[in-house]
Amino acid sequence: MRIPTVEDLTTHHESLANVVANTSWLPNPATVKMIHGAVFPTRRLNRSHGRFDLIQENGVPIGMFDDNATPEWAMFWAHGLTGTRPKGWTIAHVWPTSDDMASFTHLANLAMIPEPLASLTDKVGPLVAYLRWHAWEVYGWKPTAASTPIKPPVYDSISWRYLPHIDDPKTAIRQRFCNLSNQRTSLLRPIMERINML
Repeated sequence: MRIPTVEDLTTHHESLANVVANTSWLPNPATVKMIHGAVFPTRRLNRSHGRFDLIQENGVPIGMFDDNATPEWAMFWAHGLTGTRPKGWTIAHVWPTSDDMASFTHLANLAMIPEPLASLTDKVGPLVAYLRWHAWEVYGWKPTAASTPIKPPVYDSISWRYLPHIDDPKTAIRQRFCNLSNQRTSLLRPIMERINML
């Protein structure tokens, strides 16, 4: 039996990209345009900082380290979705810039993807180029330090699915946030009020 070459494997990218596009949900372009920035002042926790550790600048808290809760809130609340992420789905980041507060909860950097397909779009997965070009072409966004993405082959044959747009996503996010009272919201509330995110 012949061992497939790298070129053989890349011939499947179009069909794989279509499977991901047809089964995943991306932020609505109109919603991304209305919010045009990170939804929460958070970034991914790391080995040095745990969940809910504050990020400080000159002794003043400017953000918080968090797990994937605030990206999930951003995705769901901005589109008027209720409940929590269904089992079998993951909130994926388009760029691996989760240590950047401007990117971690930016809607253009998020996608809701079935867990069995997530490795295709993760870090150096074969389909990251499709999502990154989509974010650049449709949302006009990339992380500040990232190079401009390159349009992948057969990109134009892909049809993406978008979450529904609601009339006032910023108000919806504020209302959902203010209706919660837990450790995460207690720490974020004064920061968000100070930087006019609430």
